[in-house]
Amino acid sequence: MALANLPHELLDIIVEYSLPQSFEHLATTCKRIYSRCTTFIKRHNELRSRFRDFLYWAHKRDSLVAASDLIHLIAADPMVARYIRSANLMDDSRFLSRPRVRGEPPKSVPSIDDGGVVVQLFANSTYLRRAQLDWREYYSTFAEDVGEMRYSQHGSAFLLTLLSDTEDLSIPRSWEPNAATNQLLDVLAKEAQQSCFLSSGLRSVTSFLGSLSRAETEPENWGLSWARPFLALPHLKSFSGPGSLAVGENPRTLAFRGSPHIADTLEAAHLCSCWIDDVGITDLLKHTPRLKTLIYSHRAQHDYHPPDWDICKFINAVAREAGSHLIQFSVEILELRGSILPGKASTRSFQKLKKFEFPLKLVMCNINAAGVTGNIATSLQYFFNGSRDPFVRDLIPPSVTHLSLKSEGIGPYDKALDALFRHFRAVADNAYKQQCNKIVAEGGREGVVVHLEAYEYSGGLDWDG
Repeated sequence: MALANLPHELLDIIVEYSLPQSFEHLATTCKRIYSRCTTFIKRHNELRSRFRDFLYWAHKRDSLVAASDLIHLIAADPMVARYIRSANLMDDSRFLSRPRVRGEPPKSVPSIDDGGVVVQLFANSTYLRRAQLDWREYYSTFAEDVGEMRYSQHGSAFLLTLLSDTEDLSIPRSWEPNAATNQLLDVLAKEAQQSCFLSSGLRSVTSFLGSLSRAETEPENWGLSWARPFLALPHLKSFSGPGSLAVGENPRTLAFRGSPHIADTLEAAHLCSCWIDDVGITDLLKHTPRLKTLIYSHRAQHDYHPPDWDICKFINAVAREAGSHLIQFSVEILELRGSILPGKASTRSFQKLKKFEFPLKLVMCNINAAGVTGNIATSLQYFFNGSRDPFVRDLIPPSVTHLSLKSEGIGPYDKALDALFRHFRAVADNAYKQQCNKIVAEGGREGVVVHLEAYEYSGGLDWDG
């Protein structure tokens, strides 16, 4: 092997460069290369154990509680960043409000005049330069935050530029976007999309979790616009943005607003405890052509949220924008200060939807819109027989195999349940009998006599099994 014939000095450089992704494969190629790898094995195992699934912690022996701590480590040893596959940064600075276990303050950062590896890391940052940010001014803000023992948005955003191999990212709970960090993140997202920047920060991220700090008082600062750079990452598959706001009457809250950013690799979106209207969800879904799963739960807790929600327009917008490719769709109402606006929902645009969950209030909307006062239970029978009954087809696409209905108690929803399921047993029995007759007929054609006997089952469901 030509590689094994290289001088030891060159071989050691190759081995170190293979850390961590290809190290173990390289070590097993031949005895000579393995012998050169043995000196790196202990360090490889330590770094992998310590940083592969990273999260902040306060420990008397080894404390890492803020972005400044991790930046310190990476500045001293850049190899650390390459080992971080899962970066759970949610607790950034959370431990600063309580005494450190070992009785020491957080790691300070040197002044610009003092210099050092941390200062040099900022001074040499191509991201700050391409974002047209003065690194001295940026660093000074970061150093001031650290000196005051408070969360640093400048530090947390800069840390993301160093994570080129992270696949699973959760940003800090205290995340507070500002003009400077937004500029930095926009550059980060744009470079991650370009193939010429293979080691770009966040380029490898496939799963993202994040929401905004509730210290912000302006409602537009709670919008989905903060997530635009993350949604544009080139390999993102799963996005979670709890507590977000996206409403048409406040365009600044929208994720894209017609911007060129795209999210065409996204397959799952979890929007829990959010307030999003039909305009907000349309703005997002127009950029997610591969979305397969959409989980949404509605919550209105604050005065600046509109009290009423038009769930029908929301459902119709999802069907219109994602009906051709969505496979799982869940809508839940966690809290509503006002009421559900009257309307009519239609799910006829869903072509591949398998799992569907929605509140019974949606059924009541369609019942009221149709002016139905009598018994419409036979609609389900038409549905099972392949008929295009308008009432059921507007609520349950034929492709659905798993249906879940959410309610807030019995209340007025007995009418909705009665409308859908009064004749369910009779319909199911009829479908079963048809299947049995089909089996008997097919057996007869092959010369086989099939005897089917009814079996009465009196036991309950075995939940343990």
